[in-house]
Amino acid sequence: MKRITGILAFFAITTALFTGCQSKKDINIDITALANDLKSSVTFADTLDEQSSAAFSVAYTIDEADVVAKKIYVGSGATAEEIAVFEAKDEAAAGRIRSAVDVHIEDNLESFEDYNPDELQKLSDTVIVVAGKYVILCVSDDNETARKTINKYKN
Repeated sequence: MKRITGILAFFAITTALFTGCQSKKDINIDITALANDLKSSVTFADTLDEQSSAAFSVAYTIDEADVVAKKIYVGSGATAEEIAVFEAKDEAAAGRIRSAVDVHIEDNLESFEDYNPDELQKLSDTVIVVAGKYVILCVSDDNETARKTINKYKN
C-alpha cells in the first residue's frame, strides 16, 4: 500500500512539474484588426482618425526600436478618446512601451485638467492591457466593450 501511495505521489509531483514548466502559449494579435474592431465596436463621443507618425513622436516617448508595429486612432483633441495598439519586439520592450503609455496618460491628465475636465474620468479609468509582446490602450466611456473586444484577440 505504501509503495502504491509512493508511486502515485511520484506521478503527481512529476505531472505538476511538467505542467508548470510548459511554455506559455504564444499570443499573436493582428493589431490593425484589433484597433479597427475597437474603433467600430466601442462607443466614442468623438470621431477617431489614424494618428500620423509625426504626431506619434510628439505624443509618446517610445524608442522606435522597441516597436514592430503600431496602430493608433485619436480624437479631434476636444476629447481624450484614443485607441493605441502596439506590437513590441519582445516582452521587455512591451514593458517599456507600457511605461511610456502610462506617462502619456499622465500627460493627458494634466492637459485635460484645465482644458476639458469632463475628460478626466476617461483618463482616470483607461483600459490598458499587456498581453505578451502587445500593449493595448483604449480611452473611452465604454470600458466593458473595450475589454470584451480585446479579450477576443488575446485568446
